[in-house]
Amino acid sequence: MARLFTISRPEQLAAVASPTRQEILDVLAGLPPSSVASIAEALGRPADSLYYHLRVLLKVGLVLAAGRRSGRGRSDALYRTVSPELRLAYDPASPANASRVQKAVGSMLRLGARDFRRGFTEGVAVSGPRRELWAARRTGWLSPADYGRVNRLLLEIAALLQGSRRGPRKRLSAVTFLLVPLDARRRRRKEAPHALAR
Repeated sequence: MARLFTISRPEQLAAVASPTRQEILDVLAGLPPSSVASIAEALGRPADSLYYHLRVLLKVGLVLAAGRRSGRGRSDALYRTVSPELRLAYDPASPANASRVQKAVGSMLRLGARDFRRGFTEGVAVSGPRRELWAARRTGWLSPADYGRVNRLLLEIAALLQGSRRGPRKRLSAVTFLLVPLDARRRRRKEAPHALAR
């Protein structure tokens, strides 16, 4: 199985605009081939609410059938992601791609806000070195070398999450972050006349 899969086809990008489908992909990426019941248990949802979304993900090739498992007098279909690591294909020059990617990212952010709301409960560590709940926004002036360092740190965080497995004393957790050049729109406006002059 490939380590990295880029979500680039229009129907795939449209499929991941659904928060539920993003959650299914997130959970499946960290599990061995799993039944709908196992996915539902990990998400804390009824299995019936996932079948439609799994069919969509199967149809667009982001989830694959992974055999069957017998137990308790029945046989359950098993599923896995096309790869444990999925990334969106960004093409800012394509208005259709930009629209689909922005919808998928909007879903990620809505999931992040919902997860924060649900996690904001008594008993969750909100300070110290083992903090479990944290939201922050920082701005700063980054050089190309700084962008390189930020990307290395984000990749390290992604690898830590990607390589994690369910186990005792472990909690299913999510990290949602953005890295955005805040002057990109202003820079595009300044560069536009030069682009037309070519």
